[in-house]
Amino acid sequence: MITELDLEISEYVKSAPDVMQACEYLAEINFVKRDFAFIYETFSHAMIEVLGENENITLPSGIEIEKKSGYDRKGWDHKSLGNAVADRLVQMSIDMDTGEVIKTPREIATDLLTYCAPSYWRIKELNKIGINPDNYCDVGELKTSIIVRKAKD
Repeated sequence: MITELDLEISEYVKSAPDVMQACEYLAEINFVKRDFAFIYETFSHAMIEVLGENENITLPSGIEIEKKSGYDRKGWDHKSLGNAVADRLVQMSIDMDTGEVIKTPREIATDLLTYCAPSYWRIKELNKIGINPDNYCDVGELKTSIIVRKAKD
């Protein structure tokens, strides 16, 4: 059905529709999308209770449903956290038996991307190297969400 609708939309656009009419359709589709997103969010939050203690469910179709929790973090002290990660990466690049530095500065800088991305810090990865990200930001409320992943081919 989605493919059919996509084809119909393509044909509609090719037919040089009236701009005002096309904008009305676009607005209506946007409102449906927004309303359906609200319905999805409501059901998704209800599923947190339905799943109970289950963290992951794999359906017979291969689709995975995961319940995930995390804190809302804001107000990062990026400079201090970046320095802490850099210090730890330098420490980790030294062979403890020989004292030899086994990574180049470029490799260490590249490793930094394991712990952060251009727009966010990777919480689990920071914890793995013993850095508590909560020391570098304002921690908000714990939020739990549902993640739906397509079946793997």
